[in-house]
Amino acid sequence: MVTISKDSEKKPPFISIRVKFLLSYLAVLALVIIAMNTYPLYAARNLVFVTKSNAMFTRANQISISLGALDNLSPGNIANVIGVLDTEGISRITVVNANSDIVYYRVHSAQGGEMNAESLIRDSLKGNDSVRSRFSGGAFLTGCAVPVINRGKIVGSVYIYEYDPDEGAIIQALQRDTLTISLVIIAVSFVVALIFAGTFTSRIRKVLNGIQNVREGEYTYRVEPEGHDELTGLADEFNSLTMRLQKTEETRRRFVADASHDLKTPLASIQLLSDSILQNNDMDGDTVREFVSDIRNESERLAHTTGQLLNLTKLDYAASTVREPVDCGECCQKVIRMLKPIADEKDVALNMSVKGKCVILSSEDDVFQIISNLAENAIKYNKPGGHVSVDLSADDNVAIMVSDDGIGIPEQDIPYIFERFYRVDKSRNREIGGSGLGLAIVKDTTEKHGGTVEASRNHAGGMTFTVIFPVYSGAVL
Repeated sequence: MVTISKDSEKKPPFISIRVKFLLSYLAVLALVIIAMNTYPLYAARNLVFVTKSNAMFTRANQISISLGALDNLSPGNIANVIGVLDTEGISRITVVNANSDIVYYRVHSAQGGEMNAESLIRDSLKGNDSVRSRFSGGAFLTGCAVPVINRGKIVGSVYIYEYDPDEGAIIQALQRDTLTISLVIIAVSFVVALIFAGTFTSRIRKVLNGIQNVREGEYTYRVEPEGHDELTGLADEFNSLTMRLQKTEETRRRFVADASHDLKTPLASIQLLSDSILQNNDMDGDTVREFVSDIRNESERLAHTTGQLLNLTKLDYAASTVREPVDCGECCQKVIRMLKPIADEKDVALNMSVKGKCVILSSEDDVFQIISNLAENAIKYNKPGGHVSVDLSADDNVAIMVSDDGIGIPEQDIPYIFERFYRVDKSRNREIGGSGLGLAIVKDTTEKHGGTVEASRNHAGGMTFTVIFPVYSGAVL
């Protein structure tokens, strides 16, 4: 048997987005600081190297040309020539003959590092101009060797060396200042990032707390939006979602309560009537038939409510209906024929009119159900001598208008009449036999086929329900 411990099911440790943000910000900042402390100094040193190399080559070449005019590279002749030249700043001057023997050597400054003069001199005796510069010990070290040419022949070499701690001090000061500025930037940036991350994550935490509260069933919880950015939009969307969840929850509770009541009432009546028949052995046949008739009526009411609930369930969860061109005028004629006896029984005039070719892309059963539900309600909630009109018209859209001059619906109830089990007058509806599902089915069925439905009060009394569908052009099925 394999046993899985609780520890193995634990979630990975929670790392705050605030910490992640700070670490990411500091990582980027560190890269910027490193670049700021390396590239400018590197570029500055290279610039100094180039400048000093050019300057040293110019001065060494000047000495070489002056010495090249001498017939003999003797110490005295060399000293006389160098004495009249500008040698300020040159730490050491070495002159060798063609055999690499030193014939002149002068030191202006004993301080400073060493440069590999021998290799530079050897290269210069081969006819090459050699210069080398480096930064060491806080100073720039530059050595340069050029050949001394007399009458087209290399007779010796001049080597000069410069030790410059002054410009080295400037580079080091620049490095210290850059480091100081970098540390200040890091400190200030860290504080700013800490404040920003705190503000940013606190707003996210509010939304997270809201989600946790809603998860526990507190659908009235709202997040107070702050600012004008994406997080504000997130808070607004969260509030909109919770409002819909709250409304859905209220609708669900009312749906469960009303559905339970609508199903329980006929069942209780059937049980009561059945018990009365079974417990009364002396009941006459007429009374039994009356009770059985009531049982049948309650059964039909129960079946009607159950059927409408199943229709709503299909609308919510069933796969897409196969749609085809449907002539709404033909469906309307069938509805009129079916409801005519009911209208005559209630002394209500039922009329219809069709203007244009009212063809839509839908299913015949759905169109029939929409028109019949609206027309049947208009008859049921009418008065003796009333009128019900079903008018169809087609232009850019197909409009189905069902109007009556009956008892109407109060203005404050109109926004809610398409909700499931909503009743304007529960007792009146139950007497007539309504379940509060018909208009909900009309709305869901209409929207399933891309249509809209609206309700409005008539000035002379009664209601008008308008269903709009896109007209079928015959282009696609």
